[in-house]
Amino acid sequence: MDLHRMNCRYLLRPALLSLALGVVAPLGAAEKLVIDPFPRAEVARERVLENTEHTVVIGNIRRINNQLRAEREVQVVGELIRTSWLIPTGHNAREAMYHAVDQLQTHAHTTLFFCEGRECGSSSLWANQVLDYSRLYGPEDNQLYLALRLDDEPQRFISLYAITRGNQQVYLHMDQLTPVEPVTDVLYPTAATLGKMLQAEGELLLPEMTGNDLQEERGAGWLDLVTRMLRSDTRLRVQVDGARAPDFVQGLVDRGISSQRLEVGEPQPENRIRLEKL
Repeated sequence: MDLHRMNCRYLLRPALLSLALGVVAPLGAAEKLVIDPFPRAEVARERVLENTEHTVVIGNIRRINNQLRAEREVQVVGELIRTSWLIPTGHNAREAMYHAVDQLQTHAHTTLFFCEGRECGSSSLWANQVLDYSRLYGPEDNQLYLALRLDDEPQRFISLYAITRGNQQVYLHMDQLTPVEPVTDVLYPTAATLGKMLQAEGELLLPEMTGNDLQEERGAGWLDLVTRMLRSDTRLRVQVDGARAPDFVQGLVDRGISSQRLEVGEPQPENRIRLEKL
C-alpha cells in the first residue's frame, strides 16, 4: 500500500495461536460483532469460543525450529468470535479492510500493529497457524493485517486480515476477543506502525501524560518508541506540541536524536503530546 496515495486514515488513526480451551458455542456471532459485514459478503466460516485462551499477534511473525514465533503478542482469556467472509467479485482486499476499519473508528481505540504485503511475512503462517483457516492463504503481496484494542466498554481486541488469493477470491477475516478481565497493561504500537500512522495522518496524539510520567516507565516507553521511529527514518523531522513538549524534546535528544530534527511547538494540549510531521 502506498501510504501517500491511499486513504490510510481509516487503517492507521490512533489503533494465531488460538488454544481452544473452551467449548465451541452455538453460532449467533453476527449479533455480537462490532462491525457490519461488507455488503453482499458471504460468511465462509464462523466460530465462537467461550472462555478460551487466545494470543493476539501485535508484531511480526516467523517460523523458528518449525514453531510459530510472534515478535509481540498479548495473551487473553475471554470470548473469541472468529469470522471469515468471502467478499463479492469486483472488490479487493483493501476495500474490505477499509470497510471494517471505518466502522471501528467510532470506538475509542489503540492501534497496536499494522503490516501489508511481504512485510507481514508468510501468508501460509497467517492462514494456517495464526488464524487457523487455510482458505486465507494467498500471495504475500496481497495481504494486510491490523490489530487494535477497542478501549470502550466492554474492552475488545480486534484482529483483521485481508487477502486476495491466487484465484482472485478476496477474503476478510476478523477475530473479536472480549476479555473476561480487561487488559490494563500499557500497550504500545510498533515503531513501524507509529511511523505509518504519522505519515498517513501528518500528526500523532499520544496518550494523556501528567505529573512525572516522562520520567516514569509509561512516559519513558513513549520516548523510547518515538526514538526508534525517528531512527528508522533519518529524514523525518517533527514538531512537538504540548505543555510538556520541551521535556519530551529533551528526552529525545538525550536518546541520541539530533535537535535539528525537532521543534518545540504550541503549549497545547495541556496533558498530552502531539507530534506533527514537518
